[in-house]
Amino acid sequence: MSINNKLYKVAVPDAQYRFRANIFMWPNRTLFFGPLQQLEFHAMGAVTINVGLYRPFYMKTKSGAYAAYRCAVIPAGCKHELQANGNIVACLMIEKNSTDFMCFRERIQVQASGFTNVMDTQWIDCFQKIYEKKPSKIVINQMINQLLNVDASTEKNLDARIERILRRIKLDPGNNCSQEHLASSVGLSASRFRHLFSEHSDIPFRRYRMWRRVISAMEALHKVDNLTYAAMDAGFTDSAHFNRCFRDTFGVNPSLVFRNIDRFEV
Repeated sequence: MSINNKLYKVAVPDAQYRFRANIFMWPNRTLFFGPLQQLEFHAMGAVTINVGLYRPFYMKTKSGAYAAYRCAVIPAGCKHELQANGNIVACLMIEKNSTDFMCFRERIQVQASGFTNVMDTQWIDCFQKIYEKKPSKIVINQMINQLLNVDASTEKNLDARIERILRRIKLDPGNNCSQEHLASSVGLSASRFRHLFSEHSDIPFRRYRMWRRVISAMEALHKVDNLTYAAMDAGFTDSAHFNRCFRDTFGVNPSLVFRNIDRFEV
């Protein structure tokens, strides 16, 4: 894949490699910002836009070869590996069942499977400004709203029954209610529930619940700064269980993310 040289802006090496990870969390989006090496094969539970701030990063699926990208969309549930060689990457994760995603979809035609290469330089410009100017979380939210062209009046167009279940999982991800129980609570058969759930979230019920537990544990970690407590509060059996699920979701151990974090704002 050829890379447009106009997208390059050379970073100052010292400033680049002194930078430590930032994480910003909102109800329907999470932004990771920092230097990345290699992320093992993993699959996130939300639609993700990866942006290489100054240089390309490389990604592949299990059946493909590495290709270079400066900005790419990864569908929820798409198992992939990423190589960034220590360069700074912004990863914006957007909940598929949110207004944010509906507005984003109006701007960019996203492939149902595989990566979508994005050639719009606004994404690179936006995240370079966040990195270089270090604005407040409120300003970052405003910048992303503008980038996504967020309109609160946008119709989400979700099945009301599935939306109720998604909201229930989001509010209480540690609950172990079975699919059969949840399906019955909204008047659906188990098979119909599984079909509609995957259709609206792009991932199966159990993987979505695990995704929400990981996100919930991250939010709890921000409050208590105790990995074991945060993991169990979110519904994981122990910190080892959380570590495995985090690695399966993000391709890296949580300790490597949170050990040297600079800004973590929820």
